[in-house]
Amino acid sequence: MFEKPISRQDWIIIISVAAAVYILLHILITFTCVVCCRRMSTKKALNTKKPTPEKEISPNQIFYESLPFKGFKQPPSQVINRDSCVYADFDYADYADGPLSYNTTSKMQVIHKKTENEEKEQ
Repeated sequence: MFEKPISRQDWIIIISVAAAVYILLHILITFTCVVCCRRMSTKKALNTKKPTPEKEISPNQIFYESLPFKGFKQPPSQVINRDSCVYADFDYADYADGPLSYNTTSKMQVIHKKTENEEKEQ
């Protein structure tokens, strides 16, 4: 029946087909194991979850616990406006009607213009 010996090309084909089948079976078994393990772990995770009482943990606490700035200081609740700010170089008496030199200079200019206009009219 098998009087004809198997040639070298036939051996290469047989070995390559066997290797391909071995690799495909190995990939199939690995994929099946991974899928089964993931399904089992998700089922186990769903079954082991314990319901927490709603009195202890509110949704806001869970949200704020995961934020990166947990230990920071709370911001002030007082609203800051221009009237409540005091500047280091601020002297209220000088700036009641503007700077003193500006105020006196502008008054002198107004008086000077009035006198010039009166002289031109006469």
